[in-house]
Amino acid sequence: MNNYIKDTMKDVIRHTHDLGIYEMVKIKGTAETTEIETVDADKTVILKGIMNNPVPDFIDSTVGLSRMGVLKGYLQYPDFDDDAATVNVQTQDRNGEIVPTEVEFVSATGTDAHYRFMLADVINQQLKDIKFKGAEFDVNIIPTQKMMKDLTYFNTVLAAYEANFSPKTDNGALYFHVGDGGSDRTKILIDNNVEGEITTDWKWPLDVVLKILRLGDNSTLVMSFNNQGLLQIKVDSGMGIYTYLLPARS
Repeated sequence: MNNYIKDTMKDVIRHTHDLGIYEMVKIKGTAETTEIETVDADKTVILKGIMNNPVPDFIDSTVGLSRMGVLKGYLQYPDFDDDAATVNVQTQDRNGEIVPTEVEFVSATGTDAHYRFMLADVINQQLKDIKFKGAEFDVNIIPTQKMMKDLTYFNTVLAAYEANFSPKTDNGALYFHVGDGGSDRTKILIDNNVEGEITTDWKWPLDVVLKILRLGDNSTLVMSFNNQGLLQIKVDSGMGIYTYLLPARS
């Protein structure tokens, strides 16, 4: 259990804090599921995740993660990451209910550190429940290494002048357009054989999308668009499924 909570925290931090866009995260647990939720301050990137196995420490509990740089620092400290260290969730009795309050790290030599959770009422006030009923997607792709290299390259070239990309289909091929007709621009072939069409001029932030895509590889990522202006990126970490939802900019 010691390693499982440590590995869970590492996985959550990697898929939230490390993107550099989220200030806090909500973790909701039952006996069947452990769910991860957050959204950035501008409400442009919604995350809904679910761990492959429920985390016993969070059963029937809701906690919040803030100051995530502190938690990451503890997780990366070599003596706490050693197999001889102990990492445990501590609880307290609050109004007759036993709730998780902190993670305690203790090294084999006796060094210890404590990371405090946000309590349920605080995180629920700061981060409302995110409702998503699902959506139908017109185009689904599995990103390739070539696609990632091309997008990274042209983002480096054009990012100072154009931060967004616009996906379009043309005769069964999917292209990402960066820049427009009145300025410097590029049209990048993403997939030359897709089902479905994207014809509306929706835009998404290329830098943020690339950060999410770098979380996985081409066997653990699916990128989906619909013509109503929603981009979904689903990342399978091996420990959980993280679904990023990005409403388009028109």
